[in-house]
Amino acid sequence: MTATRRIPFIDFMKSMCIMLIVMFHIDHDFFNNVLPNLNNALQAFRLPMYYFISGIFFKRYGGFADFTRRKVNNILVPFCFFIVLAYGMRLSEFAVRWMLGAAPIDISPFHLIEPFCVRYWDMTTPIWFLLSLFWCNILFYVMQQWLKPMWGVYLVAAALSVIGYLCGIYHVVLPLELDTSLVAMPYFVLGHEVKRVGGLQPSRYDRWGVLALVTVALPIYLLSENIHLLNQSLPVYWKLYLLPFVAILALFWACKSLPRIPVMCHYGRYSLIILGTHTMIYVPLRFLLLHYGMEAGPVLSLTVFFITMLIEWPVIWLLKTYFPRFTAQEPFFQPDWRI
Repeated sequence: MTATRRIPFIDFMKSMCIMLIVMFHIDHDFFNNVLPNLNNALQAFRLPMYYFISGIFFKRYGGFADFTRRKVNNILVPFCFFIVLAYGMRLSEFAVRWMLGAAPIDISPFHLIEPFCVRYWDMTTPIWFLLSLFWCNILFYVMQQWLKPMWGVYLVAAALSVIGYLCGIYHVVLPLELDTSLVAMPYFVLGHEVKRVGGLQPSRYDRWGVLALVTVALPIYLLSENIHLLNQSLPVYWKLYLLPFVAILALFWACKSLPRIPVMCHYGRYSLIILGTHTMIYVPLRFLLLHYGMEAGPVLSLTVFFITMLIEWPVIWLLKTYFPRFTAQEPFFQPDWRI
């Protein structure tokens, strides 16, 4: 795999986002126990930020075949790998239950195709995002290829977002998470535009980023509503984009001046692995802690979160070392592969 230069503050942003996602999955009410509307405020950037970052690193490479190969390697191959890994965990659970004489669970091989057909796959739901991100990349490639003026890209992205928004409002579910991709296209385009205008380059204005973030934090907190792309829970249209745009840009600006934080950068660099595996860690962990006497509540949630992130460290090492082609560390399909 060709080495790429890491951008520490981008890795930090990815790390922060994946940790917030893990915490939310462990306990949906955790953030609202801190402040009543905090979860909605975090949702303004928590997932949109990932689309934004993917837009930053969008490249057309050597044509559609090469572009598709890379996206299959980096997105769809890990998607399929995490399906198989989760199913393997289900088989392990079945074996343990059989040895203990507990009630069996369904291990039908048809579970392996469910993530392509259902919104909520109980073995590891969060991987839906990978399908959504794959379509964003494909759609944006087509837009870049056929719409040379950038204003044309903006108009088509806005039109796609309206279609996705209407799908959400009227609960029209498109296959393979395509509706979520339509809604997310403006976030992706925003990331591409930030890079295009030189937003990744250091600037003497970077020191004002933290002040900008503090300035917009209260309005975002007060105005934010629930944004959940997967279950099509969407606020009014302007809140779906204006608030996330402000939150994303302010956070991006604030993070540019941060020094490199090794642990956070490590988790950010391998956030794909955390996305695909954290459900398989925290679900049995929470069950065990409840079984051995911990009470449900914020203390349990924090305990599960910290132990999950600790376990992720060796899991990252294991998967990137022994399964690099399945976790986007090395190409699964080589450059001579064709569609």
